[in-house]
Amino acid sequence: MKNQKFWKFIAGCIRFWLGIILLSAGVTKMFHGHFIQLIGPPWMEGELEKYNLGFYSVFIAYSQIIIGFMLLVKRFATLGAVMAIPMFMNILMITISLHWQGTPYVVTFFLLCNIYLLIYDYHKIKFLITDDSKPIQQIPIKRNDIQLDMLYIIGLIIILIAVSIRGLEGEFPKILAYIGLGSFVVVYGFGIWKNRKVK
Repeated sequence: MKNQKFWKFIAGCIRFWLGIILLSAGVTKMFHGHFIQLIGPPWMEGELEKYNLGFYSVFIAYSQIIIGFMLLVKRFATLGAVMAIPMFMNILMITISLHWQGTPYVVTFFLLCNIYLLIYDYHKIKFLITDDSKPIQQIPIKRNDIQLDMLYIIGLIIILIAVSIRGLEGEFPKILAYIGLGSFVVVYGFGIWKNRKVK
């Protein structure tokens, strides 16, 4: 029982860590480094523009924001971990192709952490490789805390609006992005506190 709690705690920490890293990396790319830079080159769009791949960089940034959001929300965390695999593989291939020093090792570590999340959640995704899906079809979809989900979605919308209006003059888009990112941390902490209170 103690081991189970320990591995659950580790999975929760990895989800939060990867979620915040991907979310902030996506926002940082959109603001070209004028934001919290936890990881990733903020000048990626400019670098890939040399190869006519600037729009691809924007796609990666938006994908990182969405996947980071999914990892942070417990309801979508497993789906986020599945989606993060091709994301990290794409980033790994880019960093190797452009001969970036050290970055491929960091991305490989993130990929391994993400694989751990998939192994931990194997019971949720094993239906993908089963021949009989009838028992799964009978499981109802339910959510115990829709209000918490809505708070997360509001935070995501704020961030997506902020990066979409990044071309506006002044600090407003960045302030909006900080508010959205901060809301994720607050809601995540509130969710943990609420769960402990219920138990």
